[in-house]
Amino acid sequence: MDYYDDFDDLDGLPRIKNMPQNQPSHQRRRHEKYKKQLSQSEMLASLIEQKDYVGDYEFTYDASRHEREWIVNSLGLFYEMQWFADILRLVKGGKEASVYQCLASTVSPVESRFIAAKVYRPRRFRNLRQDHIYREGREELDESGNVIIKEKMLNAIRHRSEYGRNLMHTSWLEHEYKTMQILHAAGADIPKPYASGKNAILMDFIGNAEMAAPTLNTIDLDPVEARLLFERVVYNIEVLLKNERVHADLSAFNILYWEGEIMLIDFPQAISPNENQNAYMIFERDLRRICEYFVRQGVEVVYQDLAKKLWQTYNYRQMPEFNLNMLDEEDELDRAFWYRIKDDY
Repeated sequence: MDYYDDFDDLDGLPRIKNMPQNQPSHQRRRHEKYKKQLSQSEMLASLIEQKDYVGDYEFTYDASRHEREWIVNSLGLFYEMQWFADILRLVKGGKEASVYQCLASTVSPVESRFIAAKVYRPRRFRNLRQDHIYREGREELDESGNVIIKEKMLNAIRHRSEYGRNLMHTSWLEHEYKTMQILHAAGADIPKPYASGKNAILMDFIGNAEMAAPTLNTIDLDPVEARLLFERVVYNIEVLLKNERVHADLSAFNILYWEGEIMLIDFPQAISPNENQNAYMIFERDLRRICEYFVRQGVEVVYQDLAKKLWQTYNYRQMPEFNLNMLDEEDELDRAFWYRIKDDY
């Protein structure tokens, strides 16, 4: 399997933001000298040609050769910059991204012993259905997190050229990183984001040395705790609305539970309630999925009433039309929702 065919959207090493400031001077000099000799693309090609390049990184996590190449090329610079000292295990593997538990370096600014590395799958392996619905009204971001204004780049995105698709992949990741920065600063219960590159985001790891925090859908709560956590989820939904964000994929599958507390995760598809014409329908779907979980835990709530109340509280325009494209025929909850409302359409 040809390496570049499988990872064509990783052409060139990523630009890493928020590099630790206390990187050893001899490492800085070594990297600066190397950069003068080779461009990032040339450096990557040169390293791949070296048979022992992947083997030079001694990680605890025993990945296959194919996965190891992907990990090293996505996280190698983070490792060299001493954000982390080891990759310990795969926490979550998915169609969009995989999450790894890493041992934080002693010189990194990470506040805990571990750090989570979310590594996006190469673009051709991404499988988000109807992603244009989430991109509506969203500004495209470059690898530095800045809004793309160059017409050449925007044209490439509009025409979905290879270059344009690579830009879209980068924008998708940077949108999640920027959203996390905004929400964390606003007091939302989310992992603290530390740094991003072209294909990865580093953030707080939720869990301990033995295990990662499970997702809420795997937890059965007693009625008292269920009510308290439900109120906390609603609080977080309001933080998003105050900051002009709708999660757009919120459910008990995207909430971590650890020691009686919750953390919302996965924000790449987050949308603006002002700019996306389907925002209310997406928001209502989020509320339906959350409320269905908590109803099973003994909380009495009607998701339609709660969605309408929250939406109106923050003065967002409600779109009454229903978009069938927002339903996933392979999603059991979406199918059940359609059976309940189909007679009205």
